[in-house]
Amino acid sequence: MTEQAGRARSADASRAARSTPLSWRLQAQYGVGSLVDGLVAAGLNFFLLFYLTAVCGMSGTMAGMATMIALLIDGVADPAIGLASDRLRSRWGRRLPFMVFSLIPFACSLDLVFSMPASLSGAAQFVYITVSLILLRLSLSAFVLPFTAVGAEITDDYHERASIVSFRLIFQYAGMLCGVVLGLGVFMSGPSGLLRRHNYVPFAWTYAGVILVSGLVAIAAVRRALPRLHTPPAEQISFLQGLKRELIELSRNRSFLVLFATLIVYFVASSAHVSLALYASRYFWKLDNSAIQLVLLSTALGPLIGAPLSAIAIRYVEKRALEIVCMLAVAVFLIWPPLLQLYGPQSLSPDMATAVLFVNGIFLGTAMMIGGVAFQSMMADAADEHEWLFGVRREGLFFSGLILAFKAASGLGGLIAGVALDTIDFPLHLAAKGTNAVIPATVIARLGLISGPLPAAFVAIAPVFLFGYHLTRKRHAQILTSLEERHQTIGQNAP
Repeated sequence: MTEQAGRARSADASRAARSTPLSWRLQAQYGVGSLVDGLVAAGLNFFLLFYLTAVCGMSGTMAGMATMIALLIDGVADPAIGLASDRLRSRWGRRLPFMVFSLIPFACSLDLVFSMPASLSGAAQFVYITVSLILLRLSLSAFVLPFTAVGAEITDDYHERASIVSFRLIFQYAGMLCGVVLGLGVFMSGPSGLLRRHNYVPFAWTYAGVILVSGLVAIAAVRRALPRLHTPPAEQISFLQGLKRELIELSRNRSFLVLFATLIVYFVASSAHVSLALYASRYFWKLDNSAIQLVLLSTALGPLIGAPLSAIAIRYVEKRALEIVCMLAVAVFLIWPPLLQLYGPQSLSPDMATAVLFVNGIFLGTAMMIGGVAFQSMMADAADEHEWLFGVRREGLFFSGLILAFKAASGLGGLIAGVALDTIDFPLHLAAKGTNAVIPATVIARLGLISGPLPAAFVAIAPVFLFGYHLTRKRHAQILTSLEERHQTIGQNAP
């Protein structure tokens, strides 16, 4: 049998496997891998800026700059990682080896980030945290990129993809909640727990343990799914030539460009909001650790409501329309509580604020979940369109391009948050000043504005780009039919 015929038979076998409905058990087992992403999101987005500025004494601008540099370097590396996972040929498939060999470095590098030596200051602090974040981000990408690409490969069914994304997002939100509870409820509990430097080291090592376990579960799921995954085509050109060609093809894919631009704007807002959330909760709303956890619990309950709603909505509403509505809803839920507190007839007490933020968080989490399912399903559909346009499946490169947008935007959002803190003259190194540090009321008011209305304005802009996305349900079905006919022709012509 020739190599071409062998690839044709392998492709036929994987298509036959994908025609079998996915079990709920496999979808859940695969989704557990997103705990990794959720934990890192909570650790870096929620705690990192506070740790670097309030605990370690770095300026907000320098902390934001370190975060952005690490994300930009990682973002540049992402297309190479994605293409490598597309092209790799091994007995374990093309995705699994990357996940296996990146897991331990990934878990260990997280501890470095939250173990900055107290003797460091100034430029030494900046270099240490930048290098540590680069190591963490690169190893995270080597795990998450192939893992995410599997979700687009494992089935061709339009609705089943939405189900896979739902499982992935549920576990991602669960990971974020787990990370916050571990931090606020266990390792940093008490009035001054967040300001105690030594609390962050065991917190990071516990994180690493949970990441290892959830990563191994996801690896086992991907191994079970190997018969369903696409066989990489034989490559006729070098890796660097292939990378150049694929990047040019991405730049010619209208759907990709639209999704890329949408992600950039949305995650600039999201990253800025999350980076400032701990500051806003603590000093603008004056919540204690228990109240902060309760509010964050509401954003985790929202996805539990949003998951079944998204499955129903996608059956009757085009994904683009659903995504636009959800993004606008997110903007509303971000903007109105701070404006009510600042300009309403009466300021909310901490207890009343907790109740208002809890209810608002449920609606916010629901909108984010439905929008997330719609958007990630759109990404998978656009990956099918990419194969139809250019003749090759490049889920790894395709998703790495979109994740590049996410990381670049997150880095910029983190930098904006850090610069905003410095701009409003928010005091640094609160750990050295103790829990009785006095913050002027004008600074507190400005903190409310930069943590809510400012990100909301960016979120409201993001849906504008989606009007250029034209991959409807009907169009996607036509593309799948055309691809099936193409695959059958290739199989029949194989010697």
